[in-house]
Amino acid sequence: MAKSNTSKPNAAESAAHELRRRILMGDAEPGSLLPGERELAENLGVSRVTIRSALATLQSEGLVEKVHGAGNRVLDFREHGGVDLIAHLARYAIEGGEMPLRLLGDLLEFRRLVATQVMAVAAERGTPSELRALRDQREVLGELLDDGEAFMREDLHFARILVRATHNLALELLYNTVQRIITGSPGFEAAFLVNARDTIATYDALLDLLETRDPARIRKAAARFLEPLDRKTLDRLGALSRVMAGGSAPAPADAVEES
Repeated sequence: MAKSNTSKPNAAESAAHELRRRILMGDAEPGSLLPGERELAENLGVSRVTIRSALATLQSEGLVEKVHGAGNRVLDFREHGGVDLIAHLARYAIEGGEMPLRLLGDLLEFRRLVATQVMAVAAERGTPSELRALRDQREVLGELLDDGEAFMREDLHFARILVRATHNLALELLYNTVQRIITGSPGFEAAFLVNARDTIATYDALLDLLETRDPARIRKAAARFLEPLDRKTLDRLGALSRVMAGGSAPAPADAVEES
């Protein structure tokens, strides 16, 4: 898991966390001005130096902008923020007692759209040794079906091998962002755990497809394999969240049908 999940945040991180929450949850509306540094410092029980550091973080995330002589104006995060904010939105939802299924659905869809193109490019550019590495990594995953944390770690490594096979630096850097979101989001690891066996079966089909070296065919067929997998994952997470909320027990994994 990411170190940020286990290490204790410092005062500036904690202050940024609370201010970010107010913005992302709508308590501070776009276009409004945040209170002044002195008031924020008193409200959060920290120093003004700490508040300045927290505000600098929010500015870098596209959440606020400094207005000369006025203070800090809240920005519309949908227009100025980055995809990294999904991790924070998920964290605030879970802190509020909710499973962020909609956010996870958005992230799975984003991953699916990117993965389809990544596979097509990897089919054209990937070396035989890179395709063999994917097969080897699939075998590693097959040995970890009962070890959730290890399965997630190695599944992410499978994705990295695939992205590297594109020989496209921009895609590698984009993958780094997606990985940070997943490993930095409490609750998102469950998406890897509830559907491990179906994931392995899907990877087998995708690897066969990749080895055809036919990008056009891959673009048409990849979504056909990935979309049902993501839909089933969300179904199972929904059942799990109902149990956590005190609802009925979920069906066994093999009994959950695609919607």
